[in-house]
Amino acid sequence: MSERTFRFRLRSSHRPPERNTTDLVVEFLSDSGLWEPQQLSLTMPGFRIYLISLLLCQHFYLVANAREKAIPLQEVQADFNVTTSSDWIIASVEGNFGIRLDPGAAPSEDAIAYMQERMKLCPISRNLPETVAKSISLNNLG
Repeated sequence: MSERTFRFRLRSSHRPPERNTTDLVVEFLSDSGLWEPQQLSLTMPGFRIYLISLLLCQHFYLVANAREKAIPLQEVQADFNVTTSSDWIIASVEGNFGIRLDPGAAPSEDAIAYMQERMKLCPISRNLPETVAKSISLNNLG
């Protein structure tokens, strides 16, 4: 049985003082090897919409928890990979999120760990079966 791998990347900006998400871009690595910007539409394959929802849910929780912990988020970058079986059953989800903070900001390791754990509470992630291997990492881009 062969696997399918779906690769996405995300970038967003978060300007003071509100730190709302702006300039959000989600891209999908197409079969041709090119990164394609994603705009949700009625013609987009439903499974891709589901995977984008999973990515955006993680992003939403990251941003909300940074705000809750008063972490001055400037930018988020993410690589997000989902592997399925040949019959489209999700086998693994791997998200590598990087954050860039205001100059001089130095959140504690506990605050970063808190945000990473809270990202796992995204309802879409929580509804994945226990058999799905899930890995979400959060790193400071400096």
